[in-house]
Order: sequence, then structure tokens, then C-alpha cells
Amino acid sequence: MKMGMLACAFGRHKVDHTNMRKAGGSHVGKCRCCKTPMEEIEPFVWDVLRVKDAGLGPGTFG
Repeated sequence: MKMGMLACAFGRHKVDHTNMRKAGGSHVGKCRCCKTPMEEIEPFVWDVLRVKDAGLGPGTFG
């Protein structure tokens, strides 16, 4: 098992700076090891991109 994948399992992602894009006024990219989408929340501070589920998750019916 790669050490990078183990670090990603614990939430220590590393952004791939070669494939960064600008979207909506901020930079977005992917993790080098696990390809998780990430966004720059402050200069040089990256966080995993949160995706809204549009209310289709479990528990919405009934």
C-alpha cells in the first residue's frame, strides 16, 4: 500500500499543483494520490470540495 493513500485515508491530502483550475473566483484541483476534488479556501489552504446532494439522500421520503 502506498504511503500517500494511507495519508489520504486519514485526511492528509496533497493537492496536485500542475492541474489547478480557476472556477468561480477560487482555485480547484485534485489530490495527487486519490484524485479527490479540492478547493482553495484561503491562500495556500486547501480543503476537500463539499458536494451538496440536492435533497435526494436517504430520509427525505416518508
